[in-house]
Amino acid sequence: MWFLLCCVLLVSACIQNKVKTETTDEQSEIYYKPTFSKRFVIEKRGNDKCLIVHNPWQGSQNVKFTYTLTNDDNDAVQTIKIPVERVICLSSTHVAFVDFIDKTDKIVGVSGTGYISNENVRLRIADGQIADVGYENYLSYEVIASLKPDVIFAYGVDGELGKTEAKLNEMGIKLVYIGEYLEETPLAKAEWLVAVAAFFAEEEKAMEKIKNIEHEYNQFKQLAENVEIKPKVIINAPYRDVWYLPATKSTVINLLKDAGGEYIFENETKDSKESNPVNIEYVYTKALDAGVWINQNNETSLRQLQNLDARLINIPAFKSGNVYNNNKRLNSQGGNDFWESGVVNPQIILKDLIKIFHPALLPEHQLFYYRKLE
Repeated sequence: MWFLLCCVLLVSACIQNKVKTETTDEQSEIYYKPTFSKRFVIEKRGNDKCLIVHNPWQGSQNVKFTYTLTNDDNDAVQTIKIPVERVICLSSTHVAFVDFIDKTDKIVGVSGTGYISNENVRLRIADGQIADVGYENYLSYEVIASLKPDVIFAYGVDGELGKTEAKLNEMGIKLVYIGEYLEETPLAKAEWLVAVAAFFAEEEKAMEKIKNIEHEYNQFKQLAENVEIKPKVIINAPYRDVWYLPATKSTVINLLKDAGGEYIFENETKDSKESNPVNIEYVYTKALDAGVWINQNNETSLRQLQNLDARLINIPAFKSGNVYNNNKRLNSQGGNDFWESGVVNPQIILKDLIKIFHPALLPEHQLFYYRKLE
């Protein structure tokens, strides 16, 4: 009898623990589930929100970071009091997200001041209100400490920021991974606006903006869906005798296809999520079928392209003058706004590409990020 009684009590305790666990889980509810991104979600836990980021660097698997956003003071490593007042951005795309919710006045540090395109931020850099904190593994901890940031928005490549993150944690400085650069579609990239906005308690404003971006993007995508002839397109240019072919599962190729273009290397890159390095000869042979050429690294003229390799002038796109690069908005120090504000303006990039591939569809549109090379 005593044995049976102990068994009953043990089972009862297990049931109680299970119920308690389920009750605790039920306290977490989805606050924002992205429509396009699979790399983050925002949960509501009591009075706090939690940004959960999945696999924020290339090659990462089963990596998860949970950042608690609270209205209360808290020294925990991954807990940030919101709204934040002092922010460091280690990528120009982070600057674009912050600007899109009108919070650039909260930026106190960036990585590479010369490459920032945003005019408001550049003015604050010139006035000494924003400091350069260095690059990746060469960040200046002294400068960062002097800025007293509430949070640092960072990006990871192969998890190399691990030691930097640990050092910052020791200093009581909170680092948050923003993984938009890994997304495969332009709308998934743009959707990280909501994740960034949550740190400023502006996520609802960001959600509305994302809806508007999606609506406009899909309008132009539908415009190009029924074109009868899709131009064959080559992308990039040789760099030190290597030509990097974008993967079919990448933002640039999704933009190309949504604009009514045909990627001539789609079959060769369809199983890859990363750029494929090949030699010039490999690209040159197939490029003889291409009628449009876009995104030639940093080149600003046809002569610069010709200097890379004399054979490039034989490509039909070169002969016909259908060569366009995405560096129209280039600042004096080489910063390209395409890689900055373009993250929150995929619909404008799409319009540019439609104008290039099918000019009759958008006769009034003036190229914003792209320019024709002469």
